Amino acid sequence: MTRHAASLQEDKALNGRHCAASLRLISVFAIGLQKNNCNFAYYLKVRKMFLRFLFVIIMICCGGASLRAQTDSIPEQKLQEVTVTGQSARQRVTDGQLGSERLELTKLAATPQLFGETDIIKSITLLPGVHGEADGAGGFEVRGGNAYQNLVTVDGATLYNPSHMMGIFSTFNDDAMSRATLHKGPIPAQYGGATSSVLETSMKSGDMEGYHFAGTVGILNAKIAADGPIVKDKLSFSVAARRSYVDLFLKLIPEYKSTVMNFFDVNAKLRYNINRSNMLDLSFFASRDNLAISDLMEIHWGNVAASANWTARAGERWRFVTTGAFTNYTTDMAMDIMDTDQRMTEYIRTASLNERIMFDISDSHNVEMGMRSELLRVKSGEMEVNASHQKEIRSGWQNALWTGYEGTFSERVSLSVGARLSVFSAMSGDRFHAFEALHEDMPDFSGKTYVDFEPRGSVKYNINQYHNVKAGASLTTQNLHGIRATSTTFPFDRYALTSAEVKPERTAQYSVGYSGMTANGAWDWSAEGYYKSMHNVYDYREGMMMFSRVSLASLIMGGQGRSYGLELMLRKNTGKLNGWISYTLSKTETKIDGINSGHWYDASNDRRHDVAVVAMYDLNDAWKFSASWTYSSGRPLTAPDAKYEISGTTCYYYSERNGYQTPASHRLDLSATYTRVGKRCTSIWSFGIFNVYAHYSPFVIYFEDDATKPSGTRAVQQSLFGIVPSVSYTIKF
Repeated sequence: MTRHAASLQEDKALNGRHCAASLRLISVFAIGLQKNNCNFAYYLKVRKMFLRFLFVIIMICCGGASLRAQTDSIPEQKLQEVTVTGQSARQRVTDGQLGSERLELTKLAATPQLFGETDIIKSITLLPGVHGEADGAGGFEVRGGNAYQNLVTVDGATLYNPSHMMGIFSTFNDDAMSRATLHKGPIPAQYGGATSSVLETSMKSGDMEGYHFAGTVGILNAKIAADGPIVKDKLSFSVAARRSYVDLFLKLIPEYKSTVMNFFDVNAKLRYNINRSNMLDLSFFASRDNLAISDLMEIHWGNVAASANWTARAGERWRFVTTGAFTNYTTDMAMDIMDTDQRMTEYIRTASLNERIMFDISDSHNVEMGMRSELLRVKSGEMEVNASHQKEIRSGWQNALWTGYEGTFSERVSLSVGARLSVFSAMSGDRFHAFEALHEDMPDFSGKTYVDFEPRGSVKYNINQYHNVKAGASLTTQNLHGIRATSTTFPFDRYALTSAEVKPERTAQYSVGYSGMTANGAWDWSAEGYYKSMHNVYDYREGMMMFSRVSLASLIMGGQGRSYGLELMLRKNTGKLNGWISYTLSKTETKIDGINSGHWYDASNDRRHDVAVVAMYDLNDAWKFSASWTYSSGRPLTAPDAKYEISGTTCYYYSERNGYQTPASHRLDLSATYTRVGKRCTSIWSFGIFNVYAHYSPFVIYFEDDATKPSGTRAVQQSLFGIVPSVSYTIKF
């Protein structure tokens, strides 16, 4: 286990106070800013116990060699999320939608990856304007937004916290997915409930003609997939399943034989061609993570989602898509330590009905309209501490109407505009809420309705056939607020539903862009700048943490945020060697009265610089090689300014929110694949080296007493990922 310690630097630079060189990310279970809070010492003990357990398991699982310590971990970023888009240079340049990236997963799957898997989430973090949360976290952040501000869907059903084993694996099994699109600029009017971005994914449908089977065995997990016809040319199926077997390694070690650490996910899809004009898709998704340390601690989280999509055509111009979907996301954490038995559970349950109508006016102009109705039921927390029991449940009803238009007016000008009318009602009555608490006032469960008008649009002007400029703007709202427990999504954010006390989050984004390409499409490049203004952004009050009370509204305060940045990308598209370089310069700040003395402070997800360099080399038809190097500036960190003791317990004093900064994260990954195509099957060997030069990126920081330091305190850093080799074998029939 890698463990570094350094005292905080006393002097604070003008460009942002920072920690000493070995300082890293704040602890996984960091539960908001603590001010004069002695209970923090108890949570530090719990965190340290869990982290030691986690790091030992990761070392056991990977078995790789570390240059600085024995901390090996599971390679999180599958090396080549790389060939990110299947679009040609011409398609990217001519696309009228500002800030959208289409990911063609069938091509992604052909690129080498660590563990032989293509990870959609890690793929998009190599794009400008997008970065991963941190090592050990599975979410992604877009243009100054947090992970919870992204809408992630699969076949129309919403997924929450889409990661396995704290981000080591993505929820998306590449064998089950067919395509994905990321909208980070003006979000199309058909989407609501997200103020940062939309990641829309689709499962593969089964082949109507023949059967296909595939299986992969890797260091940590195995997966199988099958698809084919049930009724030829009429009804097909597709199913994929994945399961980790970390537990098998743990059972070989007496000290950890009672430890549980596994995950599974299942994707299934039926497609029924009713006739030439009608098609029905039934999709199902389930995932579950299980972590447990004997009888001391256990953690579980997962999604169960299902959807039905009926696509119909009326003539050559009309198309209709009707979608019904359901999602149940749950988290469950329990601890039995220091004579205290604690459990906290949460859930988000949604049921929705969506109608989308599209009409092609001509080859150059089309309109669409639609409506959506969604019921939400959110348990923001149910806490059991020994014999006591507390909980809070709220419900809401969200409805929306939208319309959109896309058209080309000449060879030079094209337009995409839309508007969405969103109506959210906080539901009142005993059927729609529940509250039990000790020594807390009853929250305001009265009904209230919010109406928001959300215009969006972008315009493109072609300078010539190889160069164009774009501009766009959008207003978006979100009624489900993830109140972050730490700088990572682990997965213990608490979720607040818009209510009489909590207002909808509203974001205005303005962006401009330029894109160009060479005449033969060998190179293309782009630049985009953006500014975002955010209102009703929530954070924990001073001195409060996620466990302080069961009533979430009493723990948080609302304010405003702002983010602005510049995104650059250069791609090489042809030849044996291709790839890209992306760079993002950005700043994100928050201002909330009552926090940080009402002054602007760096948001927890602020990253000043992000760089990604990706290269792929096709040696021949059998061997393919790839490399990626990533760099991210350090994250803001809240560190104690003073400490004192009460009855022998050390208490820390925090005067400024996010006043310090962790060191930068950077990493080089390499991978290679060997593919052999036979008469009956195709076999693929995938080899990878994660973190080639063993740089230890930030994961956890906590503070402890150190009499040798002038401040009497030192910052202790834990890092997850050292140098990690991987190998997997895939066979396809």
